[in-house]
Amino acid sequence: MKTFHKKFIITAIITFIAVFVLYYFGVSRYLSLESVKSNATYFKSKVDESYIHAAFLFIAISAGLITLTLPITAPMGVIGGFLFGLWPGVFYSMISIIIGASISFLVVRYALSHMMKNRYGDRLDGFNKRMQRYGYTYLITLQLLTIVPYFIINTLAALAGVPFFMFLLTTCIGSFPIVLIYAFAGKQLYLIDSWKDILSKEMLLVLVLLAGLALLPMFIQKIRAHKDKDSDETLS
Repeated sequence: MKTFHKKFIITAIITFIAVFVLYYFGVSRYLSLESVKSNATYFKSKVDESYIHAAFLFIAISAGLITLTLPITAPMGVIGGFLFGLWPGVFYSMISIIIGASISFLVVRYALSHMMKNRYGDRLDGFNKRMQRYGYTYLITLQLLTIVPYFIINTLAALAGVPFFMFLLTTCIGSFPIVLIYAFAGKQLYLIDSWKDILSKEMLLVLVLLAGLALLPMFIQKIRAHKDKDSDETLS
């Protein structure tokens, strides 16, 4: 059996088992806002009993869910902020994102690249062109805008040959603001009625401004390219 097929089968089996276990034990139910609020006292008591154990468990669960490309940045960020406080919650959430995104990135690059290239071929061409034109600020902008799912960003970065450590750096820079917002919301958990309440107009404005800063080098590059083109046409 070819190496690619072996890697693909092993990865598929592990993913299937993990997803089955998550749904069998109803993990998704515990990540709903209502469940988090109703079990808040219990979660807090566990943190008070064994802080280090609770922190490691939080990181392990978050990293595992992120590895499986589940959209849990919001609930886990809120839970982290509520249980551990603002900055510890941000720190633990960022560790989870780094671990989960790294595993996902490496699995795509070394085990699923052939299949993923066939699936994301069109998007990959456009992604490669923008990466060549704007550099790594393009990755940071995608992270900050939170429009494109993280799994797609990670997949395209892995397939495009982005260096691993550069991928980690851009992931940290792009994820930090949104994680900070969720952790801050976690400190006010009982005042939140829905996940939509977290991203208020003010918070969205902050993200847009940050994304604008990340886009600034691209705009400058476009202006310079346009001026150079006009200069060449004038000389000719």
